Amino acid sequence: MASYGGSFFDNVATHSNETTMKSILLAMVCFASMACGPNATITHAQLGGFFGGSPHVAKVDAKELNAMLTKQSDLEKSAEASGKPKPTADFVVVDVRTDAEVNVSVIPGAITKADYEKNRDRYAGRMVIPYCTIGGRSGRYALELQKQGIPVKNFKGSILEWASEELPLVTLDGKPTTQVHIYSDTYSVPPMYQPVTR
Repeated sequence: MASYGGSFFDNVATHSNETTMKSILLAMVCFASMACGPNATITHAQLGGFFGGSPHVAKVDAKELNAMLTKQSDLEKSAEASGKPKPTADFVVVDVRTDAEVNVSVIPGAITKADYEKNRDRYAGRMVIPYCTIGGRSGRYALELQKQGIPVKNFKGSILEWASEELPLVTLDGKPTTQVHIYSDTYSVPPMYQPVTR
C-alpha cells in the first residue's frame, strides 16, 4: 500500500480553509454593498432584526402592525360615533428608544418603555410590540419580556421599516410630524421625512 506524506493533505486543508475564508469575505462584501445601496434603509432594518433580535421571539412587520393599528383606530371611531366606550386594544406598542429619540417622533399609538414599565398592571394580558430603530434593542427587550411570561412580538424592522413604508409619525403629544430620529447617518429615510441624528 502506498504511503503518503502529510504535506498533500496539509495543502488540501489549507486550500479548503482559504476557500472558506474567501467565501465568508465575499458574503460580507455583498452585505456591505447592499447596505450602502439605494435600499439601505430596508437592508439595515432587516439586518438589525436578524442580528439584534432573537430567533425565539415572534416578529411583526410594518404592514402587519399598520393593519393592527388601523383596525383598532376604526373600532375606536365606530364606538365614539355610536356613543359607546372605546374598546381596549389587545396589544400595546412600546418604543424602547432613548428620550432623545422618542422626543422627535413615535409610531402613532405607541407609548414609551418608561410608561410601560411604570404601568405594567394597566397593560397586563396584552401583546407587547416593542420597537427601536432597526430592531436590535427591541429584540433584546422582547426576549426579556418573553422570559417573564409576557406575550410579545418584536417589530423587527422598527421605525426605519415603518418610514420605508411611508407611514405616519407623530410627536409624543399626538401631533403629526415628518421628523424621524435615525440614530446614525448610516441610515436613511424616504424624502418625505426629515432625518434627525442629534
